[in-house]
Amino acid sequence: MPLYGRPMRKLTRSHMQLKVNQTFSPNNPSLDSILDIREFEYYAQNKLPESITTFFSRGAGHEVTLKENVSAFDRIKLLPRVLRNVAKRSLLTTVLNQPVDFPLLVSPMAFQRLAHPEGEVAVAKAAQAHNIIMAVSTLSTYSLEEITANTKIPPWFQLYIYKDREITKNLVQLAEASGYQGIVLTVDTPIYGKRIKELRTPLTLPPEFEIKNLIAAGLPLKDVSSSKLAGYLASLLDPSLSWNDITWLQSLTPLPIILKGIMNPKDMQIAIANSVEAVIISNHGGRQLDTTLSSIEVLKLMKGLGDGKIEIILDGGIRKGIDILKALALGARAVMVGRPILWGLAVGGEEGVKRVLTILKAELDLAMALCGYSSLHQINEEVLHFPDKYP
Repeated sequence: MPLYGRPMRKLTRSHMQLKVNQTFSPNNPSLDSILDIREFEYYAQNKLPESITTFFSRGAGHEVTLKENVSAFDRIKLLPRVLRNVAKRSLLTTVLNQPVDFPLLVSPMAFQRLAHPEGEVAVAKAAQAHNIIMAVSTLSTYSLEEITANTKIPPWFQLYIYKDREITKNLVQLAEASGYQGIVLTVDTPIYGKRIKELRTPLTLPPEFEIKNLIAAGLPLKDVSSSKLAGYLASLLDPSLSWNDITWLQSLTPLPIILKGIMNPKDMQIAIANSVEAVIISNHGGRQLDTTLSSIEVLKLMKGLGDGKIEIILDGGIRKGIDILKALALGARAVMVGRPILWGLAVGGEEGVKRVLTILKAELDLAMALCGYSSLHQINEEVLHFPDKYP
């Protein structure tokens, strides 16, 4: 079976009952004809081998949180305002003082060459075309330098704190030397979650793939077979990680520290007390601990905690521009998007990612206009209605 491409599966209820436009070519759809993020998901899942789609798309446990991340947005209803003169609209904003064309960042995601041969480089180019920030995974399949060589928008670097602190220190120094403008520390993986479907359909990386950043940081990976790589990488994680390590990390670099994986108001307060510049509310895309609250529900619980003290970014479940508006209304500075980027990458490489971003930006602009907003700073919670017993 070739790495990229496999026979089409029959469209069923499991594909969200999506009725695909009959003019599409199943294996090579016209990107301009794709109007919805769900269509990208359908085509990507039919193009890639099952082990890769499982790795990209599935979650922990029974995948309750995976589903809730998306469905919780739809339970929040809108109360639009009218007669507000929305003839001219602006989506411009800043995230940690970096100007962006709209409030969306690319989530850090591992092994993007599994989706397309150009992987992270294609995503970086697409992010530059939309003037937004990309967060690059430690487990990227291109090096930090190769990615920055293909974009003028300074990325952020996603980091784990490993048992060997020297490896972590070297990674931070590599990122800083390569022009990265933020360190995204993933804090919700002291150990890997139980991803049942991934265990049943395990991913084996092609032998030509290299985890270049870890090799450059001094980790000996050449003797680790591709079939054992996932287990080896998991063994590097340090379950003793604590708030003391945040102070240590801050001592290594002047770059802003962004904590990814905050899900509890008490941890938000500790982050503020530790002078953390930003937090990313995230349950790791439902891939770590099942039955946690969805990200958008947690954002509602955090309302008011970060005002003027810390920037809040929401990660998880964004599938529509309307979702972005709801996150902003609850106090997020911006959102992060992961899986839809991978789907666009799988379907059309750089141009596919550009199309995904174009759809989300256009949908946010439309939602703003129809809710009576002409700029992002006007968006607030008055536009939202919550059903009874919503957290």
